[in-house]
Amino acid sequence: MEKLSEFHLSEDPFTSFESWYLSAQKIEPNPEAMSLATIDKNGFPYNRTVLYKGMLDKKIIFYTNYLSVKGNQLEENPHVSLLFYWVNEFRQIRVNGKVEKMSREKSIEYFQSRDRDSQIASYISKQSQKISSKDELIKLFEKTSKEFENKPIPTPEHWGGFLVTPVEFEFFIYGKNRLNDRFLYECENNVWSCSRLQP
Repeated sequence: MEKLSEFHLSEDPFTSFESWYLSAQKIEPNPEAMSLATIDKNGFPYNRTVLYKGMLDKKIIFYTNYLSVKGNQLEENPHVSLLFYWVNEFRQIRVNGKVEKMSREKSIEYFQSRDRDSQIASYISKQSQKISSKDELIKLFEKTSKEFENKPIPTPEHWGGFLVTPVEFEFFIYGKNRLNDRFLYECENNVWSCSRLQP
């Protein structure tokens, strides 16, 4: 196999991920956009885009409402697949892993760092539940804004972070004539190995 360095990759998938992500930040409009796939109790896959919020102890971070559809699905089945697609870089990264909830202290710390309007939106949202109109949501937002005027917004008990522990990375580079370059990192007994895959 060619030297990984030729593809801006290293023997360590986390170093490789960081290199690609830093590169994407320079030219991609939304480099932090991350597709999150979960499975419901009937075996149906669900997919949505969330925001990558960095890493903690080699675990990928994102935040959400724990009572949302994805929150409930992750409670039932913690196995997930993530996908970063960077169209201008002609690259994508797939990550398979298992989630766990972030500590309450860390979730509160991040919540308080967000802009105030985002805090209010998370405070009032019963994510994924039905609502009669957008006006109802706007009125609730305005009411809550006045209620907490000059006061801190409490971090909702049902809101916080998830940490994804990767067990597999696939780095994909689009190539001429569909001769794409694909590199699969797999972890066994805490040791990562890398293999080249056919397009």
